[in-house]
Amino acid sequence: MDEPTSNLDLKHQLEVLEMISSLVKTNQMATVLAMHDLNLASRFSHRVVMMKEGQILCSGTPGEVMTPENISTVYGVHAVVSQNEGHPYILPTGTVG
Repeated sequence: MDEPTSNLDLKHQLEVLEMISSLVKTNQMATVLAMHDLNLASRFSHRVVMMKEGQILCSGTPGEVMTPENISTVYGVHAVVSQNEGHPYILPTGTVG
């Protein structure tokens, strides 16, 4: 799915991702989502692939992938990464350079 939460308000973003998550669990299937919202990706993903210029930079659990270094490399921003209910929570703090 390509940006399934694009142009949705917060409530509807959560509803869509909760529905997808429920379908995945109920039907024992996998889903691939392309997303730019790192916090939603972190909250709803078991595995994350981070790409830069069409190439895979890293992959793993959200905790392994969502690091300040990787976020700086891919997005060109400094970020603080903390934990919220066992999921990385990303707060961008400024641009690199």
